[in-house]
Amino acid sequence: MRLVPRWLVFALVVVVLVAGGLVSLGAATVRRPLPMLEGEVTLPGLNGRATVLREDHGVPQVYADEPEDLFEAQGYVAASDRFFEMDVRRHAAAGRLSELFGSSQVSTDTFVRTLGWYRTAEAELPLLSPSTRRYLDAYASGVNAYLRGRSPGQLSLEYSVLDLAGRVATPEPWTAVDSLAILKVFGWQLGSNADAETYRARATAAVGADRAADLFPGPLPGYDPIVTAGTVRGKAFDPDATGTTSAGPSGTVAATEGTGAVEASARARETLTGLFGSGDGIGSNSWVVSGAHTASGKPMLSNDPHLAASIPSVLAQVGLHCGTVGRDCPFDVTGYSITGLPGVVIGRNASIAWGMTTSYADVQDLYLEQVVGDTVRVGEAYEPLTVRTEELRVAGEDEPRTITVRSTRHGPLLSDADPATADAGRRTDAPGGAYAVSIAWTGSTPGRSMDALLGLDAASDWDSFRSAASLLTVPSQNLVYADVRGNIGYQLPGLVPVRGRGDGTVPVPGWDRRYDWTGTIPFAELPFVENPSSGVVVAANNQVIGSQYPYVVGSANSYGWRSQELLDRLTDARGLTAATAEPLFYDTRQRFAADLVPALLKVRVDDAFVREGQQTLLGWDYRMEPGSAAAAYFAVVEHDLEKLVFRDQLPPALWPAGGDRWYAVLDTLLQDPDNPWWDDASTPGVEKRDDVLLAAMTLARKEATSLMSRDPAGWSWDRIHTVALKSSTLGTSGNPAVEALFNRKPVGVGGAPATVNALAYGADGYTVTAGPTMRMLVDLADPDGGRWVNQSGASGHPFGPYYADQAELWATNRTWPMVTTRNAVAAQTRHTLVLTPDG
Repeated sequence: MRLVPRWLVFALVVVVLVAGGLVSLGAATVRRPLPMLEGEVTLPGLNGRATVLREDHGVPQVYADEPEDLFEAQGYVAASDRFFEMDVRRHAAAGRLSELFGSSQVSTDTFVRTLGWYRTAEAELPLLSPSTRRYLDAYASGVNAYLRGRSPGQLSLEYSVLDLAGRVATPEPWTAVDSLAILKVFGWQLGSNADAETYRARATAAVGADRAADLFPGPLPGYDPIVTAGTVRGKAFDPDATGTTSAGPSGTVAATEGTGAVEASARARETLTGLFGSGDGIGSNSWVVSGAHTASGKPMLSNDPHLAASIPSVLAQVGLHCGTVGRDCPFDVTGYSITGLPGVVIGRNASIAWGMTTSYADVQDLYLEQVVGDTVRVGEAYEPLTVRTEELRVAGEDEPRTITVRSTRHGPLLSDADPATADAGRRTDAPGGAYAVSIAWTGSTPGRSMDALLGLDAASDWDSFRSAASLLTVPSQNLVYADVRGNIGYQLPGLVPVRGRGDGTVPVPGWDRRYDWTGTIPFAELPFVENPSSGVVVAANNQVIGSQYPYVVGSANSYGWRSQELLDRLTDARGLTAATAEPLFYDTRQRFAADLVPALLKVRVDDAFVREGQQTLLGWDYRMEPGSAAAAYFAVVEHDLEKLVFRDQLPPALWPAGGDRWYAVLDTLLQDPDNPWWDDASTPGVEKRDDVLLAAMTLARKEATSLMSRDPAGWSWDRIHTVALKSSTLGTSGNPAVEALFNRKPVGVGGAPATVNALAYGADGYTVTAGPTMRMLVDLADPDGGRWVNQSGASGHPFGPYYADQAELWATNRTWPMVTTRNAVAAQTRHTLVLTPDG
């Protein structure tokens, strides 16, 4: 992703040269944005004093007697630590990145404006509870108090760099809608299914329905869903009920080539992925065990969301503590926040703990639309489209651009999102040869997700936890739960559509009302688990529930490599402590290798050079450990196997990108040595499975030699599998000197896609693209007995002490104490900042 236009890249070179020649000026520029961490500051709007204790690694723990003061202080601290990140996020959410970065972001802004996230956020604000609106306003007041009187260069080094072009204006005041819009983008990023629909449709067009189905295997045998029992009885989910109802496809539609609109938005999605932390390889691990599995007799809970690797990391650590916890001030919560939003999204309070993982609920559907002028077909008639125009301002351009957004009853026309999509919806049976493409998304319906997040922060038991969860509309997340009374549980929340026809896996005809959504699954009917007899719940993006459930939840879940590894290890575990549970984060066992490696070792290899590579797999324990030669060779073989099996038969846009689903595809094909996918379409002969396995090992032997050494003794997984934390904005400018200001050097790591320590890479190499953005382990027996770590640090200032100080801990599989009581925090406090009212 490159946000920065060419003129700015040149300007960045100039500033680096100037800073190098004028050291004192350069030092002043980079240090000017560093916030005040100690002392006393007057904060207008406060009713009473608020205290910010910065513990080890600079994590802010905020204390106040009133909730509004608590959130105003949180806003002030968030702005002092990471305002540039917040500002870029709100510009992205509002479709205004072009105002900061110029014409390179026009396509992103057009895509976002078409989806209308900011407009939906504006409609959500009046739906929220009075208390949530007060807290949003208080947070905004704190942000604005920090902005007041500070120039852009005093807020962030990035503004000083951008200011070289003379196009950086003083940032606008923060608003409650800015926060809601940022949450809306996270909802989109964590609930996207449009890409999968597009892929299925294109694959079917390329190779036919039967062979395309091979690329989307069903659930693998031996891998359990999150909820193993229960179904809907009456109008509620009954965890103990049994049934045989299948939630299989409720109708199908012929495959379509109508995918241009979604493809044309690829650049936009790439930008948003960098800024909000999703994309290929996203997922998460979470688990909870009852006291039967722990030394203390109390539950233990773990969570590590897998998002894009970046600096600063996607989530930020924070503690929010009322002086006296009660009805008037119910917060005593520590965990991880989304910078730009009040509260904590994942964490614990004095009574409960919770974690989140992506459920992969299918909440987006593509519709083919017959559009004539500004009308769209509905049944046998044509109805007017909803049309609006918006102005898009671009840095460096005097006059704003105008974009037109047209919408059907399903949602906006993505095929209008970019001029390059003239062939969107191309089909031989379409009038004029093409359909338009619209998208229906549950997040376009204003909801109360902000109420839900703040409700989780204040929940004290299972009932209040579920009550808060019932308000979470977007994104749908797997919620795991534990409390100090010894209870554990799981809840699926969110708006999940009920389709009149179709199963949401391919685009469908928008003029046929039978394919319209008929509603959403009522919260009372969504799956949950309370105190299972096993004492274990694992939610790691695996299938939510089995075929007994009457609704379609989703079709793009993880295939269970990670979840089953955790489930198997936890089921028999006894006497767990934080020290013995923490290594679960770092489990590198590649379960797919247990199927592929035996097949590789059975292949006869006559070439001694290639056989040396094959023999590294002998006796391997299937763990992707950093120093392992076998892990390195396996990864290269699998990478090359994907190329050999699929690239000759699929167009480049559909080539494998690695990871969970493609492992499942290969795993299934291994059982069928004569499957047509094994044949190389570019040769006159007919290749079988073992022919291709030999070819992959041969190619991998050469690649491993090129990447590492001719002698396998010099192979090591961490030599080629590295993580380089990069800023999602100027850190990807394309200029090495500038990137060095914001990025950190590559570090070799273990793990891999589909291992519990999920450090994913893509089709172009082995550099980590996504992984745990944080790790959190909570012991409900001890409020100060938890462990945590962030991917980078608490700060967004590259020359501050807390920008990357946790990165080494994270990369070398270490955590540090997660303390929540004031005495424990005070014992670790490095800085104290007191915020006082102006009266």
